[in-house]
Amino acid sequence: MWSRPGTGSAGAALAALGLALGGVAAERGALAALTRQISGVGLATAGTSSLPALIGLPAWLVILIALVGAGGLLWRLPPPSQTPGRWGWPVTGAIIGLLGVGAWVSGSRAGWHWGLSITGPSRSLLEAGLLGSPESFTWGAVMLIGIPLGSWASARLRGPFAWRAPAPAALPRRFLGGVLMGAGGTLAGGCNIGNALTGLSILSVHSLIATAAIAAGGVLGVRVSAWRDRAPP
Repeated sequence: MWSRPGTGSAGAALAALGLALGGVAAERGALAALTRQISGVGLATAGTSSLPALIGLPAWLVILIALVGAGGLLWRLPPPSQTPGRWGWPVTGAIIGLLGVGAWVSGSRAGWHWGLSITGPSRSLLEAGLLGSPESFTWGAVMLIGIPLGSWASARLRGPFAWRAPAPAALPRRFLGGVLMGAGGTLAGGCNIGNALTGLSILSVHSLIATAAIAAGGVLGVRVSAWRDRAPP
């Protein structure tokens, strides 16, 4: 989401603002009480937070099983369509993985003890701008600023830059969707980046559950949208 404003998407910029507002509302605003209430409900995991410790297997074996399972899934699924002039998914995935490793290394040197994340830095950036609190301007907030700047530079290399906006009727939906993403990411302790990309890399049980729920919610949302489009007016 944060990369698309750099390419001129006004709708994505509005959604990113909604994400930050929704995250702040869930952390310390109108939805904070709900966040505390939901956070108090959990599953007993014998005090463990990592998957190897929970199931009693060494980390290398869990990683090996995950790699074999992911490889089998990729082998069975049809390959995604390739856009001419764009990177394929293997190259893109490898680069994102390297960026994730770089985030762990550079972030730890700046006192940021979590890798790539979007929801938390979105809250921090908004709080730093509204409250003027230096402690909110974290490594994650600086990283977040770099995302649209990098996508803008990439867009400029490909051609002229121009803002584009969706139909006016779609603007409230974009903003509300961003608010729900920010609130949901705060409730879940991270979004798809913080949980699926970063949390799973350290075999976090929390991130595994959150990622499964994100995937299930995405599938449900697509099916509901398709059903609504097929429904008679």
